[in-house]
Amino acid sequence: AAVPAEEALVLVEYGFEYRAKDGTLVSIKPNERYVLLKRTNHHWWHVKRSGDTRPFYIPAQCLKELPPIA
Repeated sequence: AAVPAEEALVLVEYGFEYRAKDGTLVSIKPNERYVLLKRTNHHWWHVKRSGDTRPFYIPAQCLKELPPIA
């Protein structure tokens, strides 16, 4: 069986909140960690909470990419 790739993690440096198109409130706080799914563009990255199935977008400038855990 194939081993899944290392999960890239990002650390929230600045809090941010917005309402998604479907009305869901997206809120992030400093020091939270998320799994990075895709660097969509320079402004928005696609992430999800570890163990959560629903991904969402947060501003890349609020995040810092963490080095892979060896």
